[in-house]
Amino acid sequence: MKILIYTILFVLFTSYSHAIKLKGSGSKTDPYQITTILELQEVDKLVKFEKYFILMNDIDATETRNWNILDHDQDSTTPDEPMGFVPIGDFGGHFDGQGYIIRNLYMNFPKAGLIGLFGNCATSKIRRVGLENCDITGLGNVGGFCGNSENDIIEECYTTGIITITGKSDEQRGAGFCGFVNNSNIRNCYSTCFIKNLFNKNDYLVASFCFSWEKYFTPAEFCYTTGKAISLGKVCAFGATEHGNYCYWDIETTGINDTIKNNIDDRAKGLSTEDMMKQSSYRGWDFKNVWYIDEGKDYPKLRAFRRDTKAEETGLAADKLTIDITPSPATVAAQIRYSASYTNIIKIAITNIFGEEVAVPVSSQSHAAGQFTSELDVSAFPSGVYFCVLQTPAGAVTKQFVVVH
Repeated sequence: MKILIYTILFVLFTSYSHAIKLKGSGSKTDPYQITTILELQEVDKLVKFEKYFILMNDIDATETRNWNILDHDQDSTTPDEPMGFVPIGDFGGHFDGQGYIIRNLYMNFPKAGLIGLFGNCATSKIRRVGLENCDITGLGNVGGFCGNSENDIIEECYTTGIITITGKSDEQRGAGFCGFVNNSNIRNCYSTCFIKNLFNKNDYLVASFCFSWEKYFTPAEFCYTTGKAISLGKVCAFGATEHGNYCYWDIETTGINDTIKNNIDDRAKGLSTEDMMKQSSYRGWDFKNVWYIDEGKDYPKLRAFRRDTKAEETGLAADKLTIDITPSPATVAAQIRYSASYTNIIKIAITNIFGEEVAVPVSSQSHAAGQFTSELDVSAFPSGVYFCVLQTPAGAVTKQFVVVH
């Protein structure tokens, strides 16, 4: 209850005071239409139960790093800090992302719980929303996609970025996709988020994908995670009992070993990076309608976010963009390898965990189709996590990497 009260109090301090009228009426046949980050924030103010919402395009949320500046630590001698985007609270409606992506979302609630794009979901239905390069901090029940999920259906969504949990108690959990799950069905989703809590010594409160105490209930199915999880206590991938129907995690990138070797389908399994990039490893997955994979080169990706159709509609060619950067960790230099199927306007930027550009290896310019390489000097970069982002007018792809000196 205390965590919920904190969240409600913070909502009162939003930096915009006037209402933004969304197109649509919120009905099934005339859903609310969301085109900007301000309109997305407006969802938190509306009656959300049994209402319908759709994304109309990709959304750049970079400006949220300057939203809602407050005295977080209640110390007048220290600078005030931005709170960022306020979680969409108590969501019980229908939200269809239509295969569009929300990028660079910033949320900074070190003393509040139920933090995520959706803070608290109950009996909702959410599908086809991508959340890329998020930077989310919260006290407990923190996740990239949602802080708490109960009796929801969430499908064909994904998260990338960084999740930070500041809580110290045995109830202050966090994960890359959903902080806490109770009787929900999360299916055909994935996360690559980096998750950390350096304050809590309790075991299994940090999860790479989602957290649930349920021993006989499977919160996730046909999902995977590759995100590193760091805590003073033991960490997990899909909860304390690792229940997940046909779910998998990368034991090399997450740092989570699979100590239970069996063929039970309703328990998630840890695999090597090599096996995670093989279609044959994913038993029962729908690679015809839901997933596709660049065999041996990448993890599975969701077809809902492929740009084939959108490129045809807009006249912008953005299908089959790829980017990779090695080595990771890098110390002095790294090599960026990227490709595009069509001639397009391409920019490659390196951003830090705050979304700030620290280098632009390839500036915005007309670029031929093909495969290319670019050298990156990281000798002056501070040690930490970075993102290599390939951008075009119709979409973007991101690769996380680490610099260590």
